Amino acid sequence: MTYRTFRRRLSEATAAHDWLEGFSFVLGLGFFVLAVLCAWGIVTALVNIGDAESIPGTYAVAGFLEVTRGFAIVLFAVMGIVAIGVGWFFAGDTLRRWVRHARARG
Repeated sequence: MTYRTFRRRLSEATAAHDWLEGFSFVLGLGFFVLAVLCAWGIVTALVNIGDAESIPGTYAVAGFLEVTRGFAIVLFAVMGIVAIGVGWFFAGDTLRRWVRHARARG
C-alpha cells in the first residue's frame, strides 16, 4: 500500500465517523446529567422547605433559611431548563436518528 492510498483511506475513515458529532453527543449527555442533578436539587430543596433548623454553631434566622431554599428552587429550575436545552442542542440530532432507526426496524 502506498502512502497516497493510506492517506486516502485514513481521510475517508475519519470522515465516515464524524468525530465532532461524537464529541458533541457526549457533551450533550453531560448536560443531560447536569439537568438530572438540578432536578435532584429541586427535590431536596422542596423536601427541606419546612425545616427551619440551622447547622449547629451557625447563627441563621429561620426566614433566611426559607429564602435560601426558595432561591435554590428557582436557581435549580432555571439551570435545569437551560441544561436540558443545551443537552438537546448537542445530542438531540443523534438521539432522534437513533429513534428513527429503531422505529424503522421494529
